[in-house]
Amino acid sequence: MRRPGLGAFLGVEMSRVSVWLALFGAASAPCAAMAQGAQVTPNLGAVQGEGTLQDNDGNSGTWSIDAVLSGGDFTGTGAATIRGVTVRGPLARGGSFYENGRCHFRIEEGRYRVEIGGPCTTTSIDGHAGGFVAGNTIVGSAKGVLKFGKAGAGSAAPKAVALPTAKLTCAWMERVGGVVAGDLPNYQLRMSNMVTLTLSPNGTYRTNSASGSFVREGDRIRLTSGAFAGAVGRLQPDRSGQRAVYFEREENRRANGVHIVDPGRTACTVAR
Repeated sequence: MRRPGLGAFLGVEMSRVSVWLALFGAASAPCAAMAQGAQVTPNLGAVQGEGTLQDNDGNSGTWSIDAVLSGGDFTGTGAATIRGVTVRGPLARGGSFYENGRCHFRIEEGRYRVEIGGPCTTTSIDGHAGGFVAGNTIVGSAKGVLKFGKAGAGSAAPKAVALPTAKLTCAWMERVGGVVAGDLPNYQLRMSNMVTLTLSPNGTYRTNSASGSFVREGDRIRLTSGAFAGAVGRLQPDRSGQRAVYFEREENRRANGVHIVDPGRTACTVAR
């Protein structure tokens, strides 16, 4: 299943968190840090993309897609060439989607598959590559350009994300394994140290056991007091379009390197 339901965990009902989100979010820079381009939305329409691949063994390749993004899902076709083999076919249902600021494309042809995913804007993607080609497991990186119709040209400014005021449930994914060549990492769901997060329009926040103040800086919030003072959260819709807050790993470190919120990327979303 692409997005497994998360049941009660430590007495709190968890929102559904995509395993793909963790797989491609663990080592990637936030999409907001990518140069140029607007934020992608779940119904942006026609998109074309192309770029390069490189696996951890030093093999280089290329990829391209021609698709439509509707309801958070990409439908269309794609092709990828690496290790002298070209995989060409439809974008796989359940493996090609936009979620939490990241685009994911899964190209399948018979037993072969190539997966590309990572932070994306309306003009670019920079993330990871994976798959299985000619008896070889592919683990590496991918990047390229995207063009989403009029949005790809940057003709319209993105709308500001509204502040989520509902009680959000927070979780992060811990990477286990994947340090040996050919050994794909496994990700396990962990409850956030926040457990829950509720933001108030008056500039205060409350977690399961702490409270404090925050300031808004465009589509980000910065917690200025309380147990999580210094944490920076990005305001962006989740895959379903619900308001959510994401605390990126690299933006939430104290001067001594210790995490402010969690050891990994924290997603605070509406429980469902």
